Amino acid sequence: MPYYQLDELTRFIAKVGFIFTSLLVLLFIFLTIYFVKRDFGSYRNLLIAFSILGFSFSSSEYIVHPMIHSYSAGFVFFTNPQTSIVSNDVMKIGLVFFCGIYGSTVCFIAVQFMYRYWALFDAPKIKWFESWRILLWCCYSLSIGILWAGGIHWFLEIDDFSIDYFQQGVRQIYGLELSSIPGFTSVIYTRKGDVRWRNLMCTIEMTMIIGMQYMIICFCGRKMSTGMKEKISMLSETSRRLHTQFFKSLVLQIVVPTFLLFLPMIIIIYLPLFNLEFSFPTGILFSAFAIYPAIDIAIILYIVCDYRNAIKYVLESMKSVCMSGGYSSQEVSFPICTTNNQMVYPHHTTGV
Repeated sequence: MPYYQLDELTRFIAKVGFIFTSLLVLLFIFLTIYFVKRDFGSYRNLLIAFSILGFSFSSSEYIVHPMIHSYSAGFVFFTNPQTSIVSNDVMKIGLVFFCGIYGSTVCFIAVQFMYRYWALFDAPKIKWFESWRILLWCCYSLSIGILWAGGIHWFLEIDDFSIDYFQQGVRQIYGLELSSIPGFTSVIYTRKGDVRWRNLMCTIEMTMIIGMQYMIICFCGRKMSTGMKEKISMLSETSRRLHTQFFKSLVLQIVVPTFLLFLPMIIIIYLPLFNLEFSFPTGILFSAFAIYPAIDIAIILYIVCDYRNAIKYVLESMKSVCMSGGYSSQEVSFPICTTNNQMVYPHHTTGV
C-alpha cells in the first residue's frame, strides 16, 4: 500500500476512534452520575477521571495527527504542516502534548490496578484515594506524562546530523522538507556505528517509564488472580459479585493496552537499536492508540452489570417516550443484578 494511502487510513481510524470515544465517554459519565447508584467508593471518581483522560488522548491524536517514519537506526516523529491552520511551533507543542497524554494514560492504568489490589488485600490504604487525596494520583499521572513529554523535547530535538540522515527520505516519501516541519528525530547510531547517547537516553527513559508501569500492572494483576478467590469469600454476596466483575474488566484491561498501547510503542522505540536496513511508516501503529480509549470504556460498560442495566433502562425509557409521543406514564422497571449477574426487576419506576 502506498504511503499516502496508509496516511489516509490512519486519519480515518483516528476520526472513527475520536467519534466513538467521545460518544462512549459522554455515555459513561452520564450513566455513572445519574443511573449507576451502587456505591463504588472512590473508584467511581477514578473511572470518571480515566474516561476524561481517554477522551483527551483520543482528541489529541485526532487533532495533531502525529506521524512516525522509521528508517534503519532511527525514526522521524512529525506532523504535516500542510494539513494544519496553526503555526509549526503550535503543532510542535501539540506533538509534545500528545506524548504527555500517552505517558499519563499508561500511568493511570497502573493506578487503577493499585486501587483494585489495595481494595482486596490492604483496604486501609484506600483512604489515599478518598476525597482530595485522589488529586495526588492525578498529579502522579501528570508528572509521568511530563517526564515522557520532556524526554521527547529534551532528547529528540532535530539537529544537523538527523536532517542529513532523514532529509532525502522525508522529501521523497512525503514531499516535505525536514528542516521546515514540526517534529523530532531519533538516530541511535552514526554512520560509523558510534552511539548517539542523547537520542539513546530518550529510549532508556521511555523503557523505564513503560517498564515501571507495566510491572505494577502485572504484579497487581497476578496477585489478584491468585488470591482473589480466598479474599472475596469473606465479603458479602453483593461486594463479591462487584469485585469479580471489576476483576474481569481489569483482565481485559491488561490484554487490551498490552497490544494497543505498550506493544506499538515498544516496536517504534526499539527498532532503531537493531539498525536494520528498512524504511517504513510505523506511524500506522498510532491507529491502535486512537481506538484504545473507546475499547477501554466499552469493556466496563459490557462487563459491569450495573452499567448494562443502566443502558437497558435508558433505552426502555426512550422507547416508552417515543411510542407514547411525549410524556409516558407507563411503568419502566429498573433492573438490578442477581447473584449470577442476571437482570431482575424488583421495583417499578414511572417512565420519563
